[in-house]
Amino acid sequence: MNLRKIKTRKSGVEDIIFVMVFIFAFAIFFVVLIYTWNQMKVPLNTGLSSSMPSDSSVNVSEIIDDTTGSTNLFDKLFPFLLIGLFGFVLLTAGAMMQHPVMIVVGVIVLGVGIMLAVIYSNVYDDITSTAQFEDTKSTLTITDSFMKFLPGIVIVLFVIIGAVIWSRRGGTGVGY
Repeated sequence: MNLRKIKTRKSGVEDIIFVMVFIFAFAIFFVVLIYTWNQMKVPLNTGLSSSMPSDSSVNVSEIIDDTTGSTNLFDKLFPFLLIGLFGFVLLTAGAMMQHPVMIVVGVIVLGVGIMLAVIYSNVYDDITSTAQFEDTKSTLTITDSFMKFLPGIVIVLFVIIGAVIWSRRGGTGVGY
């Protein structure tokens, strides 16, 4: 029985687009989740409190307040999500060797990545600037800051990935 070698997928700068889509999706998900929770927590508290037996030891208000604290914790954990995703991209970029012609592809992907980052940043700002989401935006200060500076973060990440790829080649242009 012969075993086949598993092909490893080379990755790099094109993974930044995946990371941006992932970050945008999480940011919008957090905004909608916190907005929805803030809209339903008072009716939920009233409904659960009125349906509980009078001799129950369950404090519904405390449970709902704990849940509110947990949903607001997503904002504090957002930078760790970014660090994890960008760390993954850096590790995969460092594990590959590329031909110099890939510099042209990298510049094209950089342009697309910056355009997408600007679009995602503006769409996030448009959504959170509406009257319905103003309170939610003030709750998500960290996420809002990262989304505001997403194009700059993408540029810095492309520079770092380029340096990692260049250093893996030894900076000499040989070793293909």
